[in-house]
Formats: sequence, structure tokens, C-alpha cells
Amino acid sequence: MRILIVDDHKSIVDEMIEKLGELRSDAECMGVTRPSEVMKLMMEQRFDIVFMDIEMPGINGIKLAEKVLAEYPRTNIIYITGFTEYAYESYKTFASAFLAKPISKKMLKNALNNLRYPVSDITDEMIEQNYQGKAFIGQKLKKYIDESGMSKQEFADKIGVQYQTVFRWINGERLPDLPMALRIMQVLGIDKEKFF
Repeated sequence: MRILIVDDHKSIVDEMIEKLGELRSDAECMGVTRPSEVMKLMMEQRFDIVFMDIEMPGINGIKLAEKVLAEYPRTNIIYITGFTEYAYESYKTFASAFLAKPISKKMLKNALNNLRYPVSDITDEMIEQNYQGKAFIGQKLKKYIDESGMSKQEFADKIGVQYQTVFRWINGERLPDLPMALRIMQVLGIDKEKFF
């Protein structure tokens, strides 16, 4: 999870980074005090969540959020402001939350638990590592077939597929779909924690 905090007061940025670090130690948090840096950072890092101050020198945070969302529509915008009169206007951008300063850890936790676009802990890098080349699942499948004492042909017959299909799974060329994965686990007598 990548989080960007945008506020023209450095003390607020630092405080937010500290609180968010306590709530989500796995999150990558970054803060800026110059709104002019936001679009460049979004292009470089693709933040999942942007905590956006509203009243900042030179630009209104709602207008900046509109620019962010025009380029990156699945970004969770959470407004942070001392001016509650902006609440109605802020929701025109379909914000995930509107937090009035001072912001407590409880408010942050509630906002993170109710994001408009939930953020998965599964990263693109994890998918790439597990499914590229000799697939991670394919290696596990080979191991469990070998441990079962069945030949690959016997295993293929039991689950109702061609031998070539099993061969492709083992070599990482393809992955079984979910119903087939459940059948494989049943035939091999393993649970999902061992297989996935």
C-alpha cells in the first residue's frame, strides 16, 4: 500500500506519516508540502491513497484531487482539513473520507478500513514472482503428486484432464482455474494453505 500525504504544513505531514506507520507498518508513506509535486509523484509511484489538505497556497486541494482522479481514477482521496465547510464540495470527487483536523489515529483507522477502492496486499511484483517461468504453484503441484505416489498420468486420469494439461501446469505454462484447483486439492488431500 502506497500512501501520499499532501499538506503545506510539514508538522502535519510528519505527524500523519508517524500515525499511519503505527497503523499500517507495511505501508509506504511519503509526504509533500508543495502541491506542485503531486502529479509528478503520482506518475512515478502510483499511490493507492492520497491524504489531501484542501486550503493550500496556490491551489485548492479539491481541484488538485480532480486532476489526480482524471489521470488515476482508482486513487482513494481522503481530505484532511480544518475547514468543515468544504465537506459537501469534497464529496463531488467521490472521496473515500473527509477528516477534520486535528486527526486522530482512530479517524485514520476508520478511513483506511472504508476505502472506496480497497487496496490489496498482493502486489504486481508478488504475482510476477509466483507465476512467471517455472510457476510456484507448478513446483508445489509436482511435489505433491510425487509425494502421493501417483504417476502424472494417474493423477491426470483422477482429476479428468489430459496428461499434457498436468505437464503445462507443472512447467508454469498454465494455471488451473479455481474449480480445478479445488479438485486437485481434494484428490491430493491438501488444503489451500499448502497449495497457494
